[in-house]
Amino acid sequence: MASPIYLDYNATTPIDPRLLEAMLPWLGEGYGNPSSDHVYGRAAKSAVAAAREQVAALIGARPDEIVFTGCATEANNLALLGATRALREGGRRGLLYSAV
Repeated sequence: MASPIYLDYNATTPIDPRLLEAMLPWLGEGYGNPSSDHVYGRAAKSAVAAAREQVAALIGARPDEIVFTGCATEANNLALLGATRALREGGRRGLLYSAV
């Protein structure tokens, strides 16, 4: 019998083995809220800063231009807010969008 084909990559995707290897220490032992000032939080904050620098270097950006979000909804809202603010600064008053 053939294996099923997974077509719901919008919900979740397999993790690249390199990503899994990089994340395992943080998922098991190095967890911590990077916004907290305790030892776990400081270590996580340092790791997030390093990741931000790596992503920035990959795409030719500054680290302060890289924003990590917790989900697609948060990322979409941030993009729409940024687009709306940029349009407003350019003299436009609104943003037209569609559910399609």
